Amino acid sequence: MKETLGQRVRELRLQNGLSVQELARRAKVSASYIYAIEAGSRGSHVDKLTRIAQILGTNLTDLWPGPS
Repeated sequence: MKETLGQRVRELRLQNGLSVQELARRAKVSASYIYAIEAGSRGSHVDKLTRIAQILGTNLTDLWPGPS
């Protein structure tokens, strides 16, 4: 599940034209935190993911794709 979340965060970040650093700044987290999420090596707290989703113009549930 972490890989899917990370892939989705990266996809939405790129669609929004944001660098890792800019997303981190806006979400008030470190760039290394964003890198770790995108790499699938770290999950996240709901409050931080909610901020990231809002910055990416989506909601928390849209970070996880539905069944394929």
